[in-house]
Amino acid sequence: MLKDLTFETVEPTPIVLTIAKINKINLGSQDEYFQHYETGVYRHDGYIFNFEKFIKDRCKEKVLNRWVAYGVCDNYQQILDTHKKILSNPSKNYVIGLSTVRRENETKRNWKWDGWGEYIGTQNPEHEYIYDDKHIDVIYCYQIFEIE
Repeated sequence: MLKDLTFETVEPTPIVLTIAKINKINLGSQDEYFQHYETGVYRHDGYIFNFEKFIKDRCKEKVLNRWVAYGVCDNYQQILDTHKKILSNPSKNYVIGLSTVRRENETKRNWKWDGWGEYIGTQNPEHEYIYDDKHIDVIYCYQIFEIE
């Protein structure tokens, strides 16, 4: 089942902050880079593609399994629907971390569809790189973690 994390701050550590700035992540306010959608579901763009580091750096919980499932989606509801059987297991605790990928922030040969897991969305990617898929503005990389 999904479980909320216990943390004192969501502010990125200095090294993560530097990496986020290099990747053009808007860190102007917490609302820009962090969102708690519902129990156990978070978006943290300050820790882009590395939600496990957020758990390690800022949370009391420990990761037991970092490879429960991962992929690419259009919204978090698609994750809940696709992985319903896993996430409804009452004997295990899970958390979902998402990172935003905006086409407008990508360069010609930057983020590409392969290597991030299955795409479970509905936007129909047609090219190797999101930069070339002009009909897609935003997608999210996600990872499901088992936590203690």
